Amino acid sequence: MSSPSISVFGLGYVGSVTAAVLAERGCRVIGCDVTGSKVDQINRGEAPIGEPGLNELLRTQREAGNIRATLDVNEAVTDSEISIVCVGTPSSPSGALDLQYVETVSRQLADAIRRKGSDHVVVFRSTMLPGSTRRLAETYFAGLETPFLVYFFPEFLRQGTALEDFRNPSLSVIGALQSGQSLDAVSVILDETTEMVPVESAELIKYACNAFHAMKVVFANEVGRIGKALEIDSRAVMDALCRDSRLNISPYYLKPGTPFGGSCLPKDVAALTHQARKLGVAVPMLDSLMESNRRHLESVLERIEQVGTRRVILIGLAFKEGTDDLRGSAMLELAAQLLMRGFEVKIYDPAVSASNLIGANKVFAHARLPLFETLMIPCLEDAFPDVCDLTLVVSKPCVQIESIESCLQKGGKHHIIDVNGWKNLAGVNAGYEGLCW
Repeated sequence: MSSPSISVFGLGYVGSVTAAVLAERGCRVIGCDVTGSKVDQINRGEAPIGEPGLNELLRTQREAGNIRATLDVNEAVTDSEISIVCVGTPSSPSGALDLQYVETVSRQLADAIRRKGSDHVVVFRSTMLPGSTRRLAETYFAGLETPFLVYFFPEFLRQGTALEDFRNPSLSVIGALQSGQSLDAVSVILDETTEMVPVESAELIKYACNAFHAMKVVFANEVGRIGKALEIDSRAVMDALCRDSRLNISPYYLKPGTPFGGSCLPKDVAALTHQARKLGVAVPMLDSLMESNRRHLESVLERIEQVGTRRVILIGLAFKEGTDDLRGSAMLELAAQLLMRGFEVKIYDPAVSASNLIGANKVFAHARLPLFETLMIPCLEDAFPDVCDLTLVVSKPCVQIESIESCLQKGGKHHIIDVNGWKNLAGVNAGYEGLCW
């Protein structure tokens, strides 16, 4: 099977690297750009950007006849089977994403594909917010009489190591516009590790990665400023932090779900930010943690109110699984807030026994929820004896699915809010939704 012909629109950092590596893989590549100097450079076998190894690769591929460039969109589309869009998506002065270049290329591509009159594949690599690819496809390509496929293939290329990043990606996902859409047509541009996901997920993954990288830089710098004010070498602090691959540099804590709580995290975040204020050190990201955590809990409350039922069962009360510690428990706070808003609340958590609570754990529980013992139930079936509509808020899998089903068999309209992603819950005969999915 011969390698496909590919047109690459936009010959900047992403486009020129994409074009060069695909030519290296044996594809016949034609680059297209509105800037004549970039087109001329590609046709001379020169890199239009500064990137280690790119100049040599382009020269080699140009000499082999694998790559050329043009200003003509129709020529690029006619001479290719796949078009990859790599034009810029800058920010407007307000911070909003500016898609004018992608819009222009999409319109030109649709016109050229219509003239071409045969099958074509469009792959967007330009970074775009969730929903953009689908909207562009519906706006510009839906009216085409010829078959077409549209994908979103986010790039994770770092300037300075872009060639290696393309050849050996640490993360590779592609979003297909339609579920079940085959990847055969674009297999040549993918890596063997590429995962197919919904197109909106692929778009958000790109933003989540970049926001996470930015957050890590800001976090290290804020810790660094605190360390400097205390005459501590923060480089050594961060080196030690990074050596923990079980909790710190790992997937742990990186799943959307319950707000953080417990006896340590809230207390220590508060102490660290208070110390920073005493030192006159600005740490806006660290300062935002408690407020963001509070707003996440507020989102749970809002969703419960939107469901509309006034009787709520909370499954899981301790701040995490495997403990009876209620200090800083988000679910305890949720119960208190629900009661203040007039809900009837029952709580099930076999790990928590009111008679066994002692010390600070007992003091905290009674301070925030004075009558919490009366809210605890030994089994779900005892929650509300009569037929009624129920909302179950599940934070941990501390009960058998059969018990949940039995509780809901009395009748009424029921809804489950799954806070942390317990897979078996989706099969229960009730309205189901994940808190963040």
